[in-house]
Amino acid sequence: MLALAFDVGGTSVRGAVVGAADVVLAESRVATRPGPAVLDDIGRMGEELLAGLSPTARAGVAGVGIAFPGLVDTDAGISRRAVNLGLVDTLVAAPLAERLGLPVTVAHDTAAAAAAIWADAGSPASALVAVLGTGVAAVTYVEGRAVVGVSGQAGELGHLVVDPAGPPCVCGLRGCVETRAGARAMLETYASRGGDTGVTGVADLVARTRHDPLAAQVWSEAITALADGFLAVGALLAPGEIILGGGVAEAGGDLLDPLRDRMRERAGVTAVPPVRLSSLGGRAGLIGAARLALAATGPESRGKRA
Repeated sequence: MLALAFDVGGTSVRGAVVGAADVVLAESRVATRPGPAVLDDIGRMGEELLAGLSPTARAGVAGVGIAFPGLVDTDAGISRRAVNLGLVDTLVAAPLAERLGLPVTVAHDTAAAAAAIWADAGSPASALVAVLGTGVAAVTYVEGRAVVGVSGQAGELGHLVVDPAGPPCVCGLRGCVETRAGARAMLETYASRGGDTGVTGVADLVARTRHDPLAAQVWSEAITALADGFLAVGALLAPGEIILGGGVAEAGGDLLDPLRDRMRERAGVTAVPPVRLSSLGGRAGLIGAARLALAATGPESRGKRA
């Protein structure tokens, strides 16, 4: 079976056809538009991806999975509140299911990505799985189970305050991890300080750190914010390891090496767990959404729906 998968981020919406063994057969991306326009973009991308398949492959598409930001009611398929998208109590699953003619599963973006990263990493019993992109979030696994809290969506690492005098955050606080380590925040900080206008992504910023002192400073501030956020979680929960995924994690050793060093420098009495990168990189949300779509349309699920 195949699945249509979408990962809705603050910067872009990624869509893909995902097959066996998480193989991405086709992929597309558009800039994220706020409001109901984002749903229209998902529908249009879905139609285009389906149109690009052979009749046999199209018949094998079992469902659609959407990794969606903010507060998500997964059972009802509703976006309860997505601040960056300007959506409140908005139906997501029903209109897209009607448009695409397929069952649609909507999940919280961090939960979907973290589940894929965790499974790909060997399902460790104790781990903090961080998804680093436009936003910064994490899911903690204890005894092989995700800690979800009463809201069902615990893990807003990006809104943990690490610098009370720092920049204002969209959440209303100041100095959150995300204001330094979020992809958009890094680029905005670099630009506001007079950085090169040719820098349009985190990869560009990281590439410049070797010869551009401003880029190096912004990247260093992001590393510090992440280190402080991880150490705060570590002081409370002491995860066995930290696994990094998401688009920012595609920086590889340029992220991992200084982050490990910064955590050791700032740890105090807090034990520093091993930190490693996920092999899924920025595709974690897509893979997670696809897995959820297929799980929701399996024989057992279809029987329950009938």
